[in-house]
Amino acid sequence: MSALPKYDPHCTWRAERIPDRPVARVIDVQRQETYFDLPLVITFGGSAQGPAYLRLEVDEVIDLVDELNFVLDVRVREPVAQPFTPSGT
Repeated sequence: MSALPKYDPHCTWRAERIPDRPVARVIDVQRQETYFDLPLVITFGGSAQGPAYLRLEVDEVIDLVDELNFVLDVRVREPVAQPFTPSGT
């Protein structure tokens, strides 16, 4: 394992979407939970350091969609989807 790059104020860490990789729905059958993984590539100073996933729960995705609609000035009358509630809870 190599050491982390030294800090340089002119170089920045970035997390960006991987263009050809769609968001994946992950269903955990044992826990009866659903997640969404957003594939990202981590870069430092323009050099790729490796892939990562931003894992969001259903409610977080719904909130994110609502926030994106707001900043894009899209008028949505109703939430895009209802929060997921596992049966029996």
